[in-house]
Amino acid sequence: MSYKGKIKLEFYEQKWFKLICFFAFFGWLFYMIQPTFKINKNELVELNVTVDKEWESGGKRNPVKLYFNVKEYSNRFGIYVGGIYGRWTEVTETLKQNAKIKIRIHESNKNNLNKKTEVIPIYYLKNDKSDIVFNEDEFNEGEKSSDNRVMGLFIIIFLLGLWKISTE
Repeated sequence: MSYKGKIKLEFYEQKWFKLICFFAFFGWLFYMIQPTFKINKNELVELNVTVDKEWESGGKRNPVKLYFNVKEYSNRFGIYVGGIYGRWTEVTETLKQNAKIKIRIHESNKNNLNKKTEVIPIYYLKNDKSDIVFNEDEFNEGEKSSDNRVMGLFIIIFLLGLWKISTE
């Protein structure tokens, strides 16, 4: 009669070790994706500017980042357009050359005005002819929607990984 001894696994091959590492890794990922940049209306500085030149960043992504220059400042400004970040046609019509617009930037970027190398993101866009095209609430809603998609993906991957480890 043959006796088959139990094979001793190394500690890193044990299920408990894999589960601890798995939970630690996904805990770290969850922590990394949590802090979203939420705009508070009190932290925004309003600027009245005239559009000098507008162009689109490369690629066919959605949303697309639009950059534009203004006559009052030497740096560029940027805005995400499309998808959950505003209506493409309204934004591009608003950013036509010589259009007078009202934008809001975060107060931390106020020191970067007139620096040619800086691209300053805007969180509010309004022209004189129409209503608000893009505001900080739409930005916050877009960030929340984007975070929810990423969180959903991580939950699916987490559950699949947990199932794989527990069925070994």
